[in-house]
Amino acid sequence: MTATRRVALLAIAAAAALGAACSSGDSATGPGDGPDTTGTTPPRAIPVAFGTAGTVKAELATTQAQRDLGLMNRASIAPDSGMLFAWAQDQQFQLVAFYMRNTHFDLSVAFLDASRRVINIADMTHDTETLHFATAPFRYAIEAPLGWFQAHGVAAGATATFTIPAGVTIDP
Repeated sequence: MTATRRVALLAIAAAAALGAACSSGDSATGPGDGPDTTGTTPPRAIPVAFGTAGTVKAELATTQAQRDLGLMNRASIAPDSGMLFAWAQDQQFQLVAFYMRNTHFDLSVAFLDASRRVINIADMTHDTETLHFATAPFRYAIEAPLGWFQAHGVAAGATATFTIPAGVTIDP
């Protein structure tokens, strides 16, 4: 088994264990819309701004269960909506991957470091299990409709501004 294959197998196991697909609910047009069929309260949505380039209304995924579910099982997503995945500490970029199992629309994901600077952006195809990784340790990931970051001129080095509401717990 090659070293590359070993890393891929570790990444698959880590992705399954740490979860990083795409969100909750039945079908919805935007974050938090639609019936809650999961038995959990839908995450809060907050604005994530990239200077004057644009703002994503992002659901928060701050617990392991929310990050595991991501944006799965929805029919669509609104044009300026998405999900902000947050961890309490930096994640190892070789071990945490995003994929699109049971996510029925294409997305782009931006990986951000602890200072909220974009490390890299990956485009993801619906209903696939292709793994998408950050290129360095990351603290946050923001999913938005496919091409949102490119259309708004957001690239590596851009900085996001957002506030996690008081009382929201961020799991490790």
